[in-house]
Amino acid sequence: MTAALLWSATTLAAQPRISIFFDHVAEIARQENISVREACERVRKLGYEGIDVRVNMKDTDLRMLDSLGFENASAIADINFVRGEQRESCRQAIDFMHKHGYTRLLVIPGLLPENASTQLMEDVCNRIAAFAKEASGEGIDVMVEDYDNPRSPCYNTMTLDHLFAASPRLNHAFDTGNYLFCGDDVMTALHHFRERIHHVHLKDRKAEHDYASLPIGTGIMPLKDVVCELVRSGYDGWLCVEHFGAPHMLDFARLSINNVKEALKECR
Repeated sequence: MTAALLWSATTLAAQPRISIFFDHVAEIARQENISVREACERVRKLGYEGIDVRVNMKDTDLRMLDSLGFENASAIADINFVRGEQRESCRQAIDFMHKHGYTRLLVIPGLLPENASTQLMEDVCNRIAAFAKEASGEGIDVMVEDYDNPRSPCYNTMTLDHLFAASPRLNHAFDTGNYLFCGDDVMTALHHFRERIHHVHLKDRKAEHDYASLPIGTGIMPLKDVVCELVRSGYDGWLCVEHFGAPHMLDFARLSINNVKEALKECR
């Protein structure tokens, strides 16, 4: 293979794919007064290849997604490790992953109380680390995101560093908009955590202190810079568009995927 062909093959292999939250699809169905299946069909025609789901989804909805050709982007589980080990919730999440063929699990670990003690914070870190170790032993990639609440144990770069230091098996679902929320620079965080990033939420913001939902690529977040840096680094995972609270979800979904595709083209 020539150098040019090798470069081309490597570039194509590293192209991320685009997914959307099932919650967004359900909102499209509600706003457009259509069935969830029809909403899924419209989203599929827009070019979305994957769906991010929750572990409490109905089997019938999951089978419908499979029948329409959607791939398994990631699953999301609310497991409140602040309240304890949560053995039952952990097992249920793992069982869901095995049953439905998901391998990437985003865990939302609950919120710490105000003025939480150092001991409680360490206990939460250890519980998350133990779950990540258990799940990874069963072939499941456990992730946490930079969550947009200062009481979260994974709120910003500092708290994520603490979590990752406690758990070599834990990885990162990188959320662009939430880094702005916590006051961290998104590109600095991207470089800092690149080796841990196994999933990406693309979220845009209207202004530094205005967190209204926007189609991806229409606000202040550096979409092209983020996408191109990921592509250059060899990231070939999912880019999940996120705009909870969108007043016109279908229009947002259409504009978002078009802008993300354009950014991907410009990275070549």
